[in-house]
Amino acid sequence: MVKQGHYAGVSTSKKSRQLKQHAQRQANAMIDRSTVADFLQGRYVLTQRATSALVDETMQRFLAEWAEQGVETSEDGLWDMDKITVQTLAQIAIKVPWQFYAIIIGQWSKFSRFIKKEVPALPTKQAVRLMNQDMDITSVIGQQLAVNWYLTHFSGTSQLATVTNDNIQELAKSFTDQDGISWQNVAVVYSTTPFTVETSDQSLQRWLQSLTDLTVDQL
Repeated sequence: MVKQGHYAGVSTSKKSRQLKQHAQRQANAMIDRSTVADFLQGRYVLTQRATSALVDETMQRFLAEWAEQGVETSEDGLWDMDKITVQTLAQIAIKVPWQFYAIIIGQWSKFSRFIKKEVPALPTKQAVRLMNQDMDITSVIGQQLAVNWYLTHFSGTSQLATVTNDNIQELAKSFTDQDGISWQNVAVVYSTTPFTVETSDQSLQRWLQSLTDLTVDQL
């Protein structure tokens, strides 16, 4: 992921306890931009019920990246939900296996409700307004998966420069059917570029390996 510090060294349960305590301490206090990401994570832990420990950890990691993008890209108190999400997924890119994106899709309804409720309620000095809230997450992730496949397949070669937008759109289209993204199609295409877990951080390693081990039937 983008900044390994979000994910290194602290167990999920311990991190969750710390976030809860942090959110409770700041519940009635103003916060500055440097603590917005931590505050949102604390609120997420307090208010969301995950379907599994792996889903919970995945969404917390995603939220950490999403919130930092929000802080870094916002101007005049405006958070563009579409832009922040697109940039977050682009930053994460090939640092996670394709199963990560399947979890994001599956949890998007809950996640987006959380964002729509909690971001405008942030206790910051300048009120935060959320723009472009009704984004097409299926289309965004379909295209990101296509980009990621080419990045992995042609990594370190000059062929990457020959990939066109038409190539990306065609591959993204092959990932979708009438019900949205076909994870079976994604799994078949990505079997040609297996994800390799390469990190010395044990917590991050366990999480990535758990994602990689998920089958289509488990998603």
